[in-house]
Amino acid sequence: MVGPFRHSAYIYFMFFLECTHLAKFYGKTEVFRGLNFQLGDARCIGIQGPNGSGKSTLMKCLSGLLRPSEGSIRWEIGGRPVRNQDLRYYAGFAAPYIHFYNELTVIENLSFIRQLRTGTGQSITKKPAPVQSQKDPDHLSEIIELTGLSGLSGRDFGTLSSGQQQRVRLAGALVPDPLILMLDEPGTNLDADGISLVTDLVSSHLERGGLVFLSSNREEELALTGTRIVLTAGSVPRHTPVPSTPASSR
Repeated sequence: MVGPFRHSAYIYFMFFLECTHLAKFYGKTEVFRGLNFQLGDARCIGIQGPNGSGKSTLMKCLSGLLRPSEGSIRWEIGGRPVRNQDLRYYAGFAAPYIHFYNELTVIENLSFIRQLRTGTGQSITKKPAPVQSQKDPDHLSEIIELTGLSGLSGRDFGTLSSGQQQRVRLAGALVPDPLILMLDEPGTNLDADGISLVTDLVSSHLERGGLVFLSSNREEELALTGTRIVLTAGSVPRHTPVPSTPASSR
């Protein structure tokens, strides 16, 4: 099982998230509309729904990577309000559509992420993890080992298989030692060992006191979550007894 980084300490931070009348459109295409929900006690939240229901779009909106067309997103972390556009400084994001530089090696790509995140936001250790990482060259080595990329760190990203590339994306999400781990379809292109890796990474992050959002339509991944936001495509929204978080989508 994946364990916490050796320089990390357990922290349990309070958070609150409220989405009100949230909607996203691309031109005349409606992705979702009228999403309303609050989260405050859950630690591992699933976003569930069929293809086209807006799971990835909602993840991007919640992480500050995408601005909603209507409605509001309100975050509080540690009792303090955080602007949605600043949420990216608290989060590590992994998704199969994230692009890395094909001509750079695995370690070069991860080092580039570390440089981008230096001095920004808050880590799960309550100190800027990327700064520590610069002084601690073993930090990236630990992440590479944890994500099963040992022996591939010197390979160009573009030469890796789709499953290996997905592992690099998961590794990239860990580089800033984030408070919030946001995983969009994390098991894409992964074999059985890769799916076990996702399970271990989620468990480890929760044990360290972190918060996890996981978007998927695979039950084996959603089984890791304790609360679910259920999106539907073109129908009245429903909730699951996981428990599920009230949300509406049309």
